Amino acid sequence: MLTGCCLNILAHMIQDNMKRQLILLLFLVSMAAAAVLPGLAVHMPHKPEASAADLTPVLTSTSQIIDAVIALPDGRLVLEAPSWVGNPSPQLSVGKPGASSPPTPYPDAEWNDNNGDISHHFVSITGITLTKDGKLWVADSGVPDREKPPTAPARLICIDTATSQVTRIIPVPPAELHPGSILGGIAVHDQTAYVTDSGVAGLLAVDLQTGETRRALDRVSALTAGRPINAAAGIVRAPNGHPLAIDASLIAVSPDGKWLYVQPYCGPLFHVATSLFSDPGTTNAALQESATRWYKTNALGGLTVGPDGTLYWADVTTGSIDSYTEGRIPHHLITDTRLHWPGGLSLSGQTLYIPASQLDQAARFHNGHSAVRWPVTIYRLKVPEDATSNVLHK
Repeated sequence: MLTGCCLNILAHMIQDNMKRQLILLLFLVSMAAAAVLPGLAVHMPHKPEASAADLTPVLTSTSQIIDAVIALPDGRLVLEAPSWVGNPSPQLSVGKPGASSPPTPYPDAEWNDNNGDISHHFVSITGITLTKDGKLWVADSGVPDREKPPTAPARLICIDTATSQVTRIIPVPPAELHPGSILGGIAVHDQTAYVTDSGVAGLLAVDLQTGETRRALDRVSALTAGRPINAAAGIVRAPNGHPLAIDASLIAVSPDGKWLYVQPYCGPLFHVATSLFSDPGTTNAALQESATRWYKTNALGGLTVGPDGTLYWADVTTGSIDSYTEGRIPHHLITDTRLHWPGGLSLSGQTLYIPASQLDQAARFHNGHSAVRWPVTIYRLKVPEDATSNVLHK
């Protein structure tokens, strides 16, 4: 028979074992919660994985604020210089990294001529994206001045990069827009284009075969700017002096087409299941509830996604480039003072191309006087090997 002392010892051993099991259970639950709950996402590391030497200039402009770049498979770079910040033509151009000759209008000079037939020239480009089949899709808002009404209908324009020819123009139905609507970024998967409304928060899903368009997430908080844009130089102010706040602008789609990543300029980043758009039975309420905060980002100037599902974003508040794996592990790639308002970045293989656009230094934000320090530079950054790892390296 066990003595009273032995029984006490045994009881303590059982209690200690139960405590250990409970602690282990709580730890596993907390780790699982961190993997699915946006509020418990892992914080961005402070130490960058790349150094200043890894960031090298490849192309410059002495006259345009280039706010987005697309790397073509043949090595050329398509550059976006939006008219709404006061850029001269061309709005789209193409150049070769390191080339001595300047970029040329893309797809040609006529499309970048501000005069003539509206069906053959850009009015106000707000977003570009490249699909796997080599098609460059362009969002044209028709709003060259955000403080004024549109001067042309909103539309999507497709350029075949193999031939440099415009092959399709898809009008955006006016019924899917509101007074004050301004197309923002664009993402394409298969035969669906997803376009943000940066003027009146919302998201458009456009069937690229039929042109049928569905508006969703209308004025939801996830797509609405809840604070002004905070750049490295401070709060950006509109021409009227008020702090600038722009609704849903940045968008990317996962490689399998199942998820959209979207945010207003100011952040944070949300994700939405695309299946809800293709299901005719999905209610507006279900769509609104589907937007989940994915990461507490700062103001961003660009967002792209790699073939493995890793997100890359350009942080204009800190002048940084960061990545976020499908396993929800953040990687701080680089912070550099040269990255003044890093814009729409593009991934080619293991190389990121990043425009340091200085967009907040445009004349419209400084009482009509440009504060840009020319030239505006496109940089190249080789992605560190660990940047797609689901293991956090401190």
